[in-house]
Amino acid sequence: MGLTLRTILRILFWVVAIVVVITGSVAWWFIHRPLPQIDGTASLSGLQQEITVDRDRWGVPHIRAASVEDLAEAQGYVMAQDRLWQMDLLRRAARGQLSEILGPMTLPIDKQFRTYGFNRAAERDATLLEPEPRKILEAYARGINEFIGQHEKNLPFEFSLLRYKPQPWRPSDTLVISAYMYRTLTDTWERELNRAKVTGRAGADRAKDLFSADAAMDHFVVGDPNVPNDGSQRSAAGSGDEDDDDDLQPDTVLKAGLGGPNSSATPEAVPDLSTALSQSVQQFFGELPNEIRQGLGSNNWVVSGTHTATGKPLLANDTHLDLWIPPIWYEIHLTAPGWNVKGLALPGAPMVVIGHNDRIAWGFTNSGADVQDLYVETFNPALPDEYRAKGAWTKAQIFDETIRVKGEPDEHFKVTVTRHGPVVLREGDKAYALRWTATEPGGLANSYTWLGKARNWKEFRDTMKRVWGPGQNAVYADVDGNIGYIMAARVPIRKKRHGEVPVPGDTDDYEWTGYIPFDQLPQALNPETGLIVTANARVVGPNYKPYLTDRWEEPYRTARVYDLLHDRHDLRPEDMLKVQTDTYSYPHVFLADQLSAAAKTAKPKDPRAQKLIEGLKDWNGIADANSPEVSFLHATRRAAIDLLLQPFLGQGTNLYQWRSTTFLQKTLTDRPAKWLPVAYKNYDELLAAAADTAVTRLAEQSKSQRMEDWAWKNFNSLNMLHAIGREGLLKSFLSITDKPQSGTVYSVRAATRTHGPAMRFVANPANWDESILLIPAGQSGQPGSSHYSDQFSYWYDGKPIFAPFSDAAEANDRKHTLTLKPGS
Repeated sequence: MGLTLRTILRILFWVVAIVVVITGSVAWWFIHRPLPQIDGTASLSGLQQEITVDRDRWGVPHIRAASVEDLAEAQGYVMAQDRLWQMDLLRRAARGQLSEILGPMTLPIDKQFRTYGFNRAAERDATLLEPEPRKILEAYARGINEFIGQHEKNLPFEFSLLRYKPQPWRPSDTLVISAYMYRTLTDTWERELNRAKVTGRAGADRAKDLFSADAAMDHFVVGDPNVPNDGSQRSAAGSGDEDDDDDLQPDTVLKAGLGGPNSSATPEAVPDLSTALSQSVQQFFGELPNEIRQGLGSNNWVVSGTHTATGKPLLANDTHLDLWIPPIWYEIHLTAPGWNVKGLALPGAPMVVIGHNDRIAWGFTNSGADVQDLYVETFNPALPDEYRAKGAWTKAQIFDETIRVKGEPDEHFKVTVTRHGPVVLREGDKAYALRWTATEPGGLANSYTWLGKARNWKEFRDTMKRVWGPGQNAVYADVDGNIGYIMAARVPIRKKRHGEVPVPGDTDDYEWTGYIPFDQLPQALNPETGLIVTANARVVGPNYKPYLTDRWEEPYRTARVYDLLHDRHDLRPEDMLKVQTDTYSYPHVFLADQLSAAAKTAKPKDPRAQKLIEGLKDWNGIADANSPEVSFLHATRRAAIDLLLQPFLGQGTNLYQWRSTTFLQKTLTDRPAKWLPVAYKNYDELLAAAADTAVTRLAEQSKSQRMEDWAWKNFNSLNMLHAIGREGLLKSFLSITDKPQSGTVYSVRAATRTHGPAMRFVANPANWDESILLIPAGQSGQPGSSHYSDQFSYWYDGKPIFAPFSDAAEANDRKHTLTLKPGS
């Protein structure tokens, strides 16, 4: 008997040992084997001279090169070391090529991007590039391809899992990723369609209230009649550039260029795993536009030395984008003749988009400028490829898009393009064609990456002149104490109306006649207040005349930042970070006051709603993750909006995607009779009904009748997902999920489950070494790296990571050095 037991134990031991060895071998093969070389030497065939790549304790590289071309090649190589699969995924998404590696489930995404025509636009604009930016993009591509060629047998594990190899990188791949960012930040045509539907149902009079551009809490950067010295008059004059010749003629397009101020798969059989991963990626990309449309955005601000402890400006920026692993931003320091810039790069693109050099700093938020128009086209029933233009039938362009599908025959997809652009939607006999600055000739030649070379306000402004988009609010600070603001983009001038709803396409009455001249775009230099804040809300007041948009986001984050900063005179970088992580929520405070007052005359029927309203007396306005009151207020806000709009929109209240909370606040403040539904005697009764609806919804969503289970964290926990890490073991291995988080969409620390601050940056011109820079997870996209998620706890807890800049400070933080040498 003992011998038998001993034999069984021995067998079990060997079974376990074999399993451990196999598991370890698989983990090494897929996870650790692809990790890049970060010490020693490596050869790059295109280099002219030797390059050093130092990395600090966070894995942030500092590349030193003797020429900008060598710098770009090394940057491509280094970013491929850390983010190759992310870069490949982004270009595939934007080109409509996901199905080639994932199968038929991603066909809807591919068809959408093929319809937009990003692929064709990128290829066209790549041929229009000026010599200098062409060299930079070619060098960057060369560096990526060097990495791919050297690591064909040990690529990042996603390539092994999906059983494919990346195609060589081309300059047009960088441009198509720029197109992807256009789609992320400026794709609003569905909202224009919804606005038309809401207006049709609610009527023109009510539509004026619903789509009003005014909000009581707005803070204008320029054009405020109550602030005569806002710095807008000094912007151009202060630059020393009196001869601005940028007045674009109608229908003129600048030659495409990234130039700075001086620039003249082979299919495999589809395993079950691919199907599962395809669904994950399909959901990953499918959710992104919905998050954007919820009104989340970014924050940036700059304060002059009168507000700081050092007497020098401070600048802060946190862009609110999709919270991915790896993050959408990549930290890097680049040094070459004429360049010494540190900040954030976009995977797949060279140089730095947001950051600072040794003289200036800058940061962005989305401006919301309206750069899309929908045209209602009339097609010929007898000849469906013809549409009416100026009274005559005109032949549309027809593109037969061939989409390769893994494991299945190619999918042929017809894209119809009118004189305005691609037909993006058909509803009955109506066809909607989209005109978009992103796909105009030159639209993808984005000059933001050349800001790192600017040395002062004039050079910064000259570089911004060349920017097509996506339209951004740029704040600026420099070591001389100047602060400034520019909204840069190509914003169309329309003959008639403003493109806020679809317009007839068979006439020329609604055509674009050109773009707003650069000098007429909003700009300010050294405003008297010493404070500039943007957070996607309205930046121009009634004294500013050119039309940018009337689709501004809610004003609450902007107002909160102003309130926290305007009377401070001792600010330090850590104070700016504290503001970035502030979780106070103005509209929820307003609604709490309204509910408390209403309950005195009209109590909710549900005792849980009564108890929650009673608890609001002690609530301090902080949207704490453990607070059921925040969940209750958020649900009551939505319920109140629904009750106000249902008499006109029925069950389609979600069509209204404007400043809905601003509309609710104004309505509850003014209490106009025309908006009060006939079912209620007064607005207090409506609020009581909304409170009852809110608790019912909370119980349904939480699957619990207990208020203790209604904490805000149960409805708004953080899910930071990898594209193929949404389910099961891969989710546990690749993603960070179910983390309680404080704040609402209206807090400065704005966040939903998968969307929020994709970086935090605080620039300190008084001492660049005391600037703060961090991203949500880590530098590396490879899960075997120690830098896969090492910054998460700092980001999550709102702690600073100081980003050394001087040679001495970086030397103290250096952990690795890789030397890149010319060679074959």
